[in-house]
Amino acid sequence: MLLPNLDQDTYSVHFARFAAKLEKHLLNHGVACSEADVIIEDSSTIFFDKLNNPKKSFLKLFKKQDPMSLFIESASESLQKHIPEAQKTFGSFRAIEDCLR
Repeated sequence: MLLPNLDQDTYSVHFARFAAKLEKHLLNHGVACSEADVIIEDSSTIFFDKLNNPKKSFLKLFKKQDPMSLFIESASESLQKHIPEAQKTFGSFRAIEDCLR
């Protein structure tokens, strides 16, 4: 079961807003623009895969996922794949959370 379009659109708006902040954060820490784009594109795939995970669909009927937490998890996972050493600094869960606030 996929989310209704209204919910999907809401999460898309949140994702776009968070992605813009993450891109600025990555660029400020010396990540090349092309690499930042790849990280954000990959995090988008992870974000919407997690959002539409059929195993969690039943639970979503009762509780919506927090878009920021979902984005941070996705961005962190993407950064871990592309720049593993960033997990100790600007790519940590806390650093990403701070850049979004």
